[in-house]
Amino acid sequence: MRHTPQAARTTGGSGLFDLVKYLLEDESEKAMTRYQDPKVEVRRDVKRPFYFIRPYVPLVTEHGIQRRQRKTQLGFCDEMTMRQARAAKQQVMALINAGKFLLQSQIRFDAVVQKFLDARVPQLAAPTQAKYRGCIKNYIRPAFRNMRMCDIDPPTVTAWLNHAAEPVTLIQSDDMIKKSGLGWWARQDLRNVLSAIFTKATEWRLWEGRNPCEGVDVGRRREKREKKIPQKEQLDRFLAALSDTAICTAVQARLMVLVAVVAGLRVSEVLGLKPSDIDGVKETLEIRRRWHRGDIDVPKSEASKRVRQTGPLAGDLLRLAHGIKSDEFLFARSDGNPPDDRDLQQHVFRTAAKAVGIYFQGFGMHTFRRLNISWRQEVGATPFEAMRAAGHASPSTTWLYTITDQERERQQVCRILDRIGGDVRSAVS
Repeated sequence: MRHTPQAARTTGGSGLFDLVKYLLEDESEKAMTRYQDPKVEVRRDVKRPFYFIRPYVPLVTEHGIQRRQRKTQLGFCDEMTMRQARAAKQQVMALINAGKFLLQSQIRFDAVVQKFLDARVPQLAAPTQAKYRGCIKNYIRPAFRNMRMCDIDPPTVTAWLNHAAEPVTLIQSDDMIKKSGLGWWARQDLRNVLSAIFTKATEWRLWEGRNPCEGVDVGRRREKREKKIPQKEQLDRFLAALSDTAICTAVQARLMVLVAVVAGLRVSEVLGLKPSDIDGVKETLEIRRRWHRGDIDVPKSEASKRVRQTGPLAGDLLRLAHGIKSDEFLFARSDGNPPDDRDLQQHVFRTAAKAVGIYFQGFGMHTFRRLNISWRQEVGATPFEAMRAAGHASPSTTWLYTITDQERERQQVCRILDRIGGDVRSAVS
């Protein structure tokens, strides 16, 4: 059935997009591409006369598409000749006669965001959906909801990201609390989500201009939390401090940590393991799925689908799996599902870390994944081998996880000095 302006008005919240679809069909193309060649006029009843034209342009209104005459200034008479004004007119009319720019300039950004939430976000993995919805609800929509697509440009995006980095003062119960601004990674997420909205708008033929996030720099990266990894003796004390809880048993908790340390798995990958993923003969485990807060899905990326060596740890995992069906979760609770990673963090890992004095802000399962990547390179793995083990798609990501042990670095420095030799060093003493 062919859409009409009247049909678009009866489709509720999606009326704008039905309207745009109508505009992109044959009937609208006739209206949009009707050729115009308005006369260049001069307004002289003002202090500074100027050239202008009065073309008819299509405007998106709540009552559908309406063509209205709009005065468009070309330039001042004291700065250009009539010949130059006619040339300027041709540039303006090229856009109007093409029938694209003026329609897009009327589309509200908030309507495109809603289309993005309805059509694109549900296609993403559950953790990504949560991140996108949070970014849009808390930051993107409040900032741009009243703007048109054409009003959002790189300077506007840059200013918005700079503002997001600034500290915020909150008043709670008559107390003033100063809250730090968003960190570098959070601002990266905001820029990427906004960019994704414009990219989809281009695919949907709702936008043909430049993506305003292109080339936008979020500023210098300053880590809000110091990246740390525990030493071996600290890890031993932490594992010993894990105890039985309502979330999981002490044995389950220790094996979760050891899988992350030995194989470099993400917490969602650890929780998604099943007995059928463990090969006791080859002493390997295969990452086939991930479990995230009630949602089961394929791993994060193609690089995340991998087989990892575990050594004798495979036998420990199979002993834990005794009595569990091959298609059931290895770390399941009584209801058959793995625990929530937030419960593990709050009631299991944080409690044990505080008990042995190694807790710091940011401590959790990701700490053990970072430990694996760092230790793996310390024992001889190349950066590319560490990247493959972690399931990263880029070595640069693996590098961000790598922490050089101070004692190892001191040994490296001593070896360099040994090569220089005492005689050379004494010459500059």
